[in-house]
Amino acid sequence: MQKKLIALAVAAAFSAPAFADVTMYGNVDAAVAHASADGQKSDTIAVSGGLSASRLGVKGAEDLSNGMKAVVVLEYGLDPQTNSTVGTGGVGNSSVVARQQMLALAGDFGTVATGYLQTTAYDWAVKFDPTADSLVSPLQNVTAGSTFLIGSATGAARAQRALAYISPNMGGVTVAVNYSTALAGVGNLTALSTTAVDPKTSAFLLSANYDNGPLSVGAVYTGATAGTTYLPALATETSTLSATDIALGASYDFTVVKLFATYQTSKTGTNNVVVTSGTNKAMSVSAVAPVGPGAIALSYAKNTIDASSTLSSLSKVGTGTDMGASGVTLAWLQGLSKTTTFYAAYTKTSQGTNTRSYSVINDALAGTSMTAGGSSSMLAVGLNKKF
Repeated sequence: MQKKLIALAVAAAFSAPAFADVTMYGNVDAAVAHASADGQKSDTIAVSGGLSASRLGVKGAEDLSNGMKAVVVLEYGLDPQTNSTVGTGGVGNSSVVARQQMLALAGDFGTVATGYLQTTAYDWAVKFDPTADSLVSPLQNVTAGSTFLIGSATGAARAQRALAYISPNMGGVTVAVNYSTALAGVGNLTALSTTAVDPKTSAFLLSANYDNGPLSVGAVYTGATAGTTYLPALATETSTLSATDIALGASYDFTVVKLFATYQTSKTGTNNVVVTSGTNKAMSVSAVAPVGPGAIALSYAKNTIDASSTLSSLSKVGTGTDMGASGVTLAWLQGLSKTTTFYAAYTKTSQGTNTRSYSVINDALAGTSMTAGGSSSMLAVGLNKKF
């Protein structure tokens, strides 16, 4: 009996206590889509994530002393259209396995978190792009296939081995700071001391948002140093690639229509010195208007790519400089309940003659089989269910 009591005491001391409040949540999105791109065959297939990426998550919270709370969030991509496990994003979201894996401590001081985090770059896009994190976002299409760090499907949308601080709401103002100690791989660990370009890729993000009734404005700054584990093409270079992104966003709800606008720049340089040449830009304008039993959503986005930038030149086709892209989406949304939405959306992406990096479905059709300068389009009808 004494041995059993000792064993129980040891187990209790070294095992993690169960969280007092655990919630499972998710989003299942399914659609039938007809997609086509210049130079490729068209097809009609069932997809997931047309309106919002499918996911499955668990959130646990436990009250601690002094008003603090421990929080765990484990959220993973889901593709209900295939015989795949949790952690599969599906077509257009294939790179999203874990969406976030976070351990945080929250209190009156704000929130401190670490893990594989959904960064403030992603949060900014979701706040000011009503089509973000879907297969029909024009802004997502023109930023995912380029050098941009800020957005819902960009290089800094999620960050591994990351640290974060989110301030409490201060009169409508919230501030967030993110830092990825190694955006890819394990940083410089195991690298030879004589290596010309470090494997380590790190990223620093700072954001501020102001919300006051119908008005919301926000800004994000991101600075990153790219290593060979993040961009293998740098293995032949002799200098480290640096990048700085700045993004501004705003929205205003007029009741009869809610308007959104974004503008962002991405600059690259070498050896941690960012230069003004090689500046890429992106912008978007969107509107969501309630009409009868549903709502109409319209979104337009465009980028301007400087072909002289180090990263842009890696994907240039031909000798010209027309490497930009634009896209538009028109969608009808009808709420069938508080958690279920029927939708129909048409989206099209066009690009310059010297690139084949952009397409609909989060650039899933882009690549060598697509005609340089070609356009792509998709018509999707689907259902979105949150739980």
